[in-house]
Amino acid sequence: MSTNRPRLKSSLPKRATWLDAPDGSASPGSADGAKPGGPQLAAAQLAGSADSALDLASAGLAPRRQARTTTTKRRIQRRVTPLELIQQPLEAASRKVFDLRKFLIVLAATGLVMMMPTPPGLSAQGHSALALFVFTGMILSLQPVPLPIAALLVPVAQVALGIDDTSGAFAPFADPVIYLILASLFLAEALRKHGLTRRLALYAIVWSRGHFHRLILLLIALTAFLSMWVLNTATAAMLIPVAISIAQQVGDEKDARKFLAVLVLAIGYGASIGGIGTPMGSGENAIASGQLTQVIPFTFFNWLAYGLPMVVALVPITWIMLLLVFRVPNVNLEVTPALRELVKARGLNGEQKEIIGVLGLSIFLWVAGAMIEHWLHLPATLLSSATVAILAVALLSVEELIDWNDLKGVNWGIIFVIGAGLTLGDALDKSGASAWIVSLVEPLLGGLPYIAILALLVISTFTLTQFMNSVTYGAILSPILVTLGVTSGIAPPRLILPFVFTLALCYMLPNSSARMTLVAVSGAVDSPSMLRSGLVVGIPSAIFVFVFFAVLSTLGLI
Repeated sequence: MSTNRPRLKSSLPKRATWLDAPDGSASPGSADGAKPGGPQLAAAQLAGSADSALDLASAGLAPRRQARTTTTKRRIQRRVTPLELIQQPLEAASRKVFDLRKFLIVLAATGLVMMMPTPPGLSAQGHSALALFVFTGMILSLQPVPLPIAALLVPVAQVALGIDDTSGAFAPFADPVIYLILASLFLAEALRKHGLTRRLALYAIVWSRGHFHRLILLLIALTAFLSMWVLNTATAAMLIPVAISIAQQVGDEKDARKFLAVLVLAIGYGASIGGIGTPMGSGENAIASGQLTQVIPFTFFNWLAYGLPMVVALVPITWIMLLLVFRVPNVNLEVTPALRELVKARGLNGEQKEIIGVLGLSIFLWVAGAMIEHWLHLPATLLSSATVAILAVALLSVEELIDWNDLKGVNWGIIFVIGAGLTLGDALDKSGASAWIVSLVEPLLGGLPYIAILALLVISTFTLTQFMNSVTYGAILSPILVTLGVTSGIAPPRLILPFVFTLALCYMLPNSSARMTLVAVSGAVDSPSMLRSGLVVGIPSAIFVFVFFAVLSTLGLI
């Protein structure tokens, strides 16, 4: 069945047929000469990934009200896999070459702190840790070298400043949360390789019954659910091409641009929201979870108990506010029997069912692992979240669903960034610098009630994270907040959780997070629209974070 529609201009890439490359690999005859360029090219690259393989038009999805004209199919020049897309935006601010000027600024600021007299109440080692605090914040923000290299320089600086020896400085890179995130990236690759994200997107289209507004809600919910178990950046990279494919079915170019913006933002926001749900959902979560577990027992289930209600509530809030911003009409998309038959005939295959089974078993063990250990008298932490995640990856490998060649494309850089954050927290804690910083902050709070402290925390975090990278911001402040909670008598989760949940709401600027960088480079959303939408969607979400924890505190549930 052929579908005719007006060809969109350069704002939307030419679509690729999903049957051409079911695994997301490059087609044999594709050219490889495309050079990195502007948003249009970035969008074209996105469209060439695995999930862009949705040829919805050939399945009979098109607006009923639009006229159809003949068009010629053209193949894009180069296909880029989702995992390549993950790495590119995450390193968007990274430098291919060494930036001497910025590096000298970092060294000068660090040296200036070291040359200052040691503040009263701070040990010499704490003074060095304070310099490391400045070094970490500046090198991760300015990025005079590629971000992974900048992150690896943090433990090197710790050794150079005499805070710890090499084994101690690099020890946080072996923290269990590192392997939880690593396994999350491996699971993302398994989902991509076997086309599960593409399949789930098809189901979302069918379940929407052709109603665009309902489709937006389902995409936000789908993205959020996947981001709870797979790193949110990876989820966004896999699903943004789906948005491009859907928007290409709108014949009117003006409507198509608006629809595409809404679809891409829905996926970006959904990835941010879902990342809140579990420690493995984002790099910020991983750092915060690592800091929490150093002072109090805080399991995967403990995090999920607060994160899941937040995700469930923020999905409809985001959906409503997003539609209010763009005011897109509820176009009635025709979901023909052909598409339904496509989903039915090409239902979940054996490999996809196995992956879902492994993921389902993993989720069960993440939630109930501690109870199972207790009931069966198993060694403590045998079923910890990191252990279960690694065993899940091992099972996928045994079942030959993934192999090492598949995992070579995993973005290892995020692992180094999380390790750097944990290294900084360890140095601040062991040296006493964290306690010293808290001693300066505590008097400023002046015995304020928790509700007032919560309000200050949410407002300041929401404001600053729009301009700072959320992972960097989380790495800098998480150890301080944990120590503040311990010394002030406020349970650390009462500070860390609202802080991290608010960090996820960095919607306004591309540099605030890797997932919003993905949104920006897709070429789907211009800067004014991203700013406006991020503000309108983000403020009600931040208010809900405040209200949620205020109510929990009042009820004594946190």
